[in-house]
Amino acid sequence: MSTTPTPSNTGDVFEQLAPKRQQIAYILIGVGLALLAIPITNWAQYRWQSLVFLGWGAQTSLLVLGVGLYYLLQEPAGTLRQEADRLRILVLVVLGWVGMQTAVMGFVLPFCSSPFTVTDYYGIFAGGVSKWRQRENVGPLLRVGSALIGGLVLMFVGLLQARAFERTSSNLRRLLYGYNAVLSSLLLILAMILVNMLPYAGVWPFSYANESVDCTRTGLHSLHEATINVVAGLKQPVKVYALGSSNNQIMKDMTDLLDHCRNINPQYFHWEQLSRDRSTTDLRELIAKYNVPDSQGVLLVYGSDKNEVNEFIRFDDLYKVPSNPREARYEFKGENALLNALTFVSAEKKRAAVYFTQGSGELSFKDSRGEAGMGRLIEELGRINYDTHDLTVNVDTKKIPEDAEILVIARPAQLLPDKFIGAVRDYLHGKDRKDGKKGKLIVLFDVVVEPGAGKMVRTGLESLVGEFGIRVKDNQLVNLTAQDYLRIQVWPDTDSSNAIAKAFYHKREGTVTPFSFYKTRTLESSKTNRPGAPPSGEPENVLLIAPQQLILEQTDLNANTLAWLKELSKAHKLEENFLRRPLSLAMAVSGGKTAAPFPGHEFAAKEGQPRLVVFGDASWASNEHLLRPPNNFQLFASSLSWLAGRADIGARIPPTEHDIYELKAPPGSEWRLLLLPGFLMVLGVLALGVGVWVVRRR
Repeated sequence: MSTTPTPSNTGDVFEQLAPKRQQIAYILIGVGLALLAIPITNWAQYRWQSLVFLGWGAQTSLLVLGVGLYYLLQEPAGTLRQEADRLRILVLVVLGWVGMQTAVMGFVLPFCSSPFTVTDYYGIFAGGVSKWRQRENVGPLLRVGSALIGGLVLMFVGLLQARAFERTSSNLRRLLYGYNAVLSSLLLILAMILVNMLPYAGVWPFSYANESVDCTRTGLHSLHEATINVVAGLKQPVKVYALGSSNNQIMKDMTDLLDHCRNINPQYFHWEQLSRDRSTTDLRELIAKYNVPDSQGVLLVYGSDKNEVNEFIRFDDLYKVPSNPREARYEFKGENALLNALTFVSAEKKRAAVYFTQGSGELSFKDSRGEAGMGRLIEELGRINYDTHDLTVNVDTKKIPEDAEILVIARPAQLLPDKFIGAVRDYLHGKDRKDGKKGKLIVLFDVVVEPGAGKMVRTGLESLVGEFGIRVKDNQLVNLTAQDYLRIQVWPDTDSSNAIAKAFYHKREGTVTPFSFYKTRTLESSKTNRPGAPPSGEPENVLLIAPQQLILEQTDLNANTLAWLKELSKAHKLEENFLRRPLSLAMAVSGGKTAAPFPGHEFAAKEGQPRLVVFGDASWASNEHLLRPPNNFQLFASSLSWLAGRADIGARIPPTEHDIYELKAPPGSEWRLLLLPGFLMVLGVLALGVGVWVVRRR
């Protein structure tokens, strides 16, 4: 059987062009020489800074030039039909190959930046829709789309030329099906690579596939909610440099953490790894520019070039090894360190000044051991970038320090001077303060009884917080379900819109973070404001008494609690005195909402600035109870963060335990274990394509 193909249509365009083989060869050579201008111009302008276009232009021009020379030097075919078929095959090869290379370039460009391209395509595509809409990015997007679609169109046109030989020539049929099998395999491989790479580029909707599901016991691969809030709320770009070898397990954990952060906010969060082994010059320049004290650690650079601020995290602050060297594990503290550094630089390295009043029986500022001190609280606040001071109050105190952003009054045990109460009122309303800035206040009331009087000590703060709609009741709660009757379990109000309450209510899991109070009094909303006082927002509940507790309200504070309970029990009045309504133990007030921009658009009204947080108990912030589970420090720090406008509201990030595993592989077999699975997958795809070819060629 003859293998010479029989033309399906006589006098087609290839038969008309076949006699002009020399002219066609010269045209191909001319086109190839003309295309050489692409790599030559690219090299002259950018040198090694645009490798993708340089490689594509050089390969395309050499292919067309080589095909032209081959067609020119080849002996003419025996018949006109054979010459036409040869020309058709050349067109197939040129269009197919150029189209494939162009399509591959279109696939690759979204992941490229310098030195592969002059334009930062990766940054554009990872920036999301807001980045794509910028006028200067329209050109790069069109280039990528044109390369991808144009390449596929060229391949399609090239493959159409082989259909004329499908039934008449076994050799060309084998070529067509073989070419189709190889091309399909390559496209499948490229599609698999693209589908697996796009999620890492942060391009929606592929970024959804990059959201990890952490099934580990200690949550090794999950971001804490506080970190998510801070990263998502970045207002300016931050560049993080991980300084250290990628072979170091601590640095691997850190780079995983940075990857998760970039996925949260790819527009403003970027990171890069530099090591002494691979990036010596860049590392040396970075250390000199930012005066980095060590070549190992994490450097954060926040803001634009003119207003940059930076912070360095030492490598030793990223982990903690157990005291027992036999334990094959360590604690990773990188997320907490990163959160503190991000919060610090985003505030332009300004520590919020927090003043704690002293002199009226408050919890002691300097005592870090006794039950009546809060020195441990002060120490912990310093670790999360708060600037703490004590403020001694006396009869002559008539002004709050100008730099005080937040004032804390923790369990005053006597009447505060009138001048000081007036000073706090002026401070809250911004009177005689720079730029009229209103102050922020935290008050921790407590059960403080006047000896022999049987009533609560009046401090003067009761009327002050009443001006903001909070009434502090003169009572003490008793819990019959607790071993210690005066210990109350509280948790956040799940219906509250306040950020502090929402931070400790995990809506997705339907769980809450409980806290433990001791000797507490209740709060309630009051709608009466002092005449002439500026309007304030309605108080919001932050903490309520946890349900399923048998709570009674003791108002006779002169009576012994146990004796009072026995008396109620004898009279069979315990059950009728149980409080079955929600009781608030902490409330917060914000400034009133701004007016709606248009009638009917009340939903667009913005929340006012945080003003004050009031608690009915102070013992939970003392040395004795501060760091006990569930760690009351988280509650106090979140209250400060809410008032200071910081995003790190919620539970503090605990260290995560990592087990150390060592792969016991024979020496020299690491690369085989790394590359063999990928090789087998590629081999399987090619085998499938060859199988299709063998079946179809029969």
